[in-house]
Amino acid sequence: MKILLKRMPAARWLAALCAALLLAAAGCGGSADGSVTLKVYLFGEAQNMDKVLDRFYAETKDTLNVKLDIIWSSGADHREKMPLMMSNQEDADLVFDAYWMNLNRLSTQGAYADISRYFTDSQYPGLRSAFPPEYLRQVTNADGSIYAIPFTQAAEDIQVILLRKDLREKYGLAPIQSNAELEAFFKRVKADIDSGALAMVSPFAVGPSRGFYYLDDDIIEKRAANVLNIDGTGNGVGMMFDVALSADGKTVLGAATLGDPDSAYARFPAPYNRNTRNDRVINAIPKWAAYAQADRQTETNASSNLFDVEKVAAVEGNISNYLNASRTMERLGKSVEAYVYVPTMQKRERVVSQALTAWNFLCIPRQSKKVDKTMAFIDWLFQSRANHDLFEFGIEGEDWTAVGEDEYADIAGEHKYMFPGYEMTWNPSYIRIDTNYPEEIKALFKYQNDPATYIASPIAGFTFNNEADSTLRTAYASVAGIQATYRPILMLGLAGSPAKAKAALEEYYGKVKNAGLEVIRKAVIDQVQAYLDREQRNL
Repeated sequence: MKILLKRMPAARWLAALCAALLLAAAGCGGSADGSVTLKVYLFGEAQNMDKVLDRFYAETKDTLNVKLDIIWSSGADHREKMPLMMSNQEDADLVFDAYWMNLNRLSTQGAYADISRYFTDSQYPGLRSAFPPEYLRQVTNADGSIYAIPFTQAAEDIQVILLRKDLREKYGLAPIQSNAELEAFFKRVKADIDSGALAMVSPFAVGPSRGFYYLDDDIIEKRAANVLNIDGTGNGVGMMFDVALSADGKTVLGAATLGDPDSAYARFPAPYNRNTRNDRVINAIPKWAAYAQADRQTETNASSNLFDVEKVAAVEGNISNYLNASRTMERLGKSVEAYVYVPTMQKRERVVSQALTAWNFLCIPRQSKKVDKTMAFIDWLFQSRANHDLFEFGIEGEDWTAVGEDEYADIAGEHKYMFPGYEMTWNPSYIRIDTNYPEEIKALFKYQNDPATYIASPIAGFTFNNEADSTLRTAYASVAGIQATYRPILMLGLAGSPAKAKAALEEYYGKVKNAGLEVIRKAVIDQVQAYLDREQRNL
């Protein structure tokens, strides 16, 4: 726009010039108050966030002075639109991404800015303290570049079966300590359902995404023997490849997966030198499926739709689900307890962590003109517990109260703040546990969150690139498509009996073999070995 300055008094000239500069700044992401606006793309939703943003703006107007324009979408919409946005170079300064969304593909294509320098720069003390090199390892490439900021609290979640304690006590059963005791509980519940004594649909509930998850699986125990699950090599838990490493962790001995004959596991260390995955699909999953609800393939939320309304006696999930389930049951005059079904975690032993310890990330699009300001905002979030807690929990005294150094209490209210912390605030340095958890559950959380619980994986930070070349990309897409069809049949026990599960597994395996399974196997071996070789060179 044109501004006429001829014959204008000095004061009016200066005012007009300032106005023009403010307008120009607004057009470049600034605003009338001189702040810089960051355009942020997240998925899901927050509740009553305006009050937190107002507090943030008031506290930082003379320092950081940024505004956040957060665009929320559903998970599916976010995943679909991000590649198009990056391709079109649309205005964006911070976007959520993950391996289970588009992170592998977009980072490989150069869609995101390299932000490695900020984590070692003394001008960003929050980043340096909250994101040390060991935490950044899985997002640090061989050349030192970093294209994603990781968000997580613990290297591993504790998996549990939440079950009705009042029913267990009614049957005179001791607290459940084994899968055999869990099945005995299910049998008692099923007998009452069959007789009409309990108005439930089934003893047990699972959802389509997690299914039976690690129940009767040896996925965690295998790690101690250098048998490692490789994420990104299959469509969902149970469909991925295992690799076996030599005892010194320098050499790949083999790679095998669901459906393979035992001979594919011949070089694996005992007792994992046979395909335990096949046995689980043929025998264990059909056993548990007999106690699960019939519509498990389409169930949208097994916890809220079934367990919380007394339609089932147990549900699979994480320890973090305990408090909501407990509060719900208390309102109904019932009680809940958690059975930690992974043996290593039940005994609170040390665990070899998975290669990837974070699953949620923020990235800065390469087209952003505000990288410094964006990283300054993330730095501010982690400069202090107070800054972090504002975005994670809301306004202290209104949304929550601090209890000691590492606990908190929620304050219920009509305008209570809620935010999906895994998208922006989760970090091992800033963890608070809800003070309302029973002491035994708090102890589990502290075990889960303690870095001393974990032994680093021999391939810590390794990410499988299933788009490394066109042949692999085609093979992976074909195999993943077949897995999407067969995963419910095999991993949710929809095939039925062990005999039918065995037949379905053989049918599945024949199809993925023809679709390019061996291409994926070779890529797994080659990529893991290349990673091990690179690590040795860097020692």
